[in-house]
Amino acid sequence: MISHESLKAASLLDPRLDSCGTGLREVDDMTPSGDQDAELRFGPGQLRYYVMRIHRRRQPITAMTRHLQATQYLSSPEGRPFWMLLAPPDTQGPVLDASAAWLLKLNPGEGIKLHVGTWHAGPLFEAASASFFNLELADTNQRDHETLSLSDPLEVVLV
Repeated sequence: MISHESLKAASLLDPRLDSCGTGLREVDDMTPSGDQDAELRFGPGQLRYYVMRIHRRRQPITAMTRHLQATQYLSSPEGRPFWMLLAPPDTQGPVLDASAAWLLKLNPGEGIKLHVGTWHAGPLFEAASASFFNLELADTNQRDHETLSLSDPLEVVLV
């Protein structure tokens, strides 16, 4: 089993994020649009923006998911840190190479927009359950949801 114990969670400043998504931080009201903003892309269909309640996921992580029709945006309305296990969109299957995955920590006041096709597992968090703002297509989980097994299970440590 591969362990992420020796791997430190990266921040939004990590250059690997460029291939997987856009990190978002708070900006003052009336800040003009710029590089700090995420470019959103959605295929055909209706958008869904909602507060998603999820329960803590079991370890180890054995699979990752991606969406090929739309970007996805996640942030914590509770202002809690959370983590995402990410791999670039060009990572190919039929089994995902676990060594392509890396751990990103999002602090309170931060969010993430995942690029189309970014492999992800999460959000991961310490509490028994947590809420997340989620922007995706209304039918993302039915029509745009590809999941592949990892070559090795990954145990992540959330620090």
